Amino acid sequence: MSRSVVMAALSNDPLRDWPLEHYRELSQHCVERLDAVVSFIGIREQRSRISQLLRPLSPERYVNLCGTSSWAQTGHLLRSADCVVANNSGIAHLAAGLGASTVCVFGASHNPYEWMARGPHVTVLFKRTGCSPCAAGKLADCPFEKRCLTEITPDFVFSAVERAIERRLHTN
Repeated sequence: MSRSVVMAALSNDPLRDWPLEHYRELSQHCVERLDAVVSFIGIREQRSRISQLLRPLSPERYVNLCGTSSWAQTGHLLRSADCVVANNSGIAHLAAGLGASTVCVFGASHNPYEWMARGPHVTVLFKRTGCSPCAAGKLADCPFEKRCLTEITPDFVFSAVERAIERRLHTN
């Protein structure tokens, strides 16, 4: 049985975004190890960046839905997914609020205990660094090249995705 994983790889602030190369590797793990179809969501302006990310991958298993769904359709997609993976973003909060199995990759730009998505099926992943929560107002201000996010590995996030899907299977 094929799984459905939805990924919101880009937020409204690059300081909050887990690296796109990590999303690519994570999506490949989901396809290869979970037999998943991975749908990327976002706004229309993000479509070309996600297309570049997916260019070398099979269009049958990786879908770019950026800019193609209404807010209501996005909500339905999040609710029906086996797992949603997102940065600290509105999508993570929406998925959590809808009760979706959600893995949120959270950087040091905000205190996770104050700003994290909350819900019974939410896993928030963050790496405590010496500079967190940071005072960087924008990506160019980070002197550590977003170590708080780059050091969160795709394998670590994939393990959280597996656990989230397993929990979802046991609660449905």
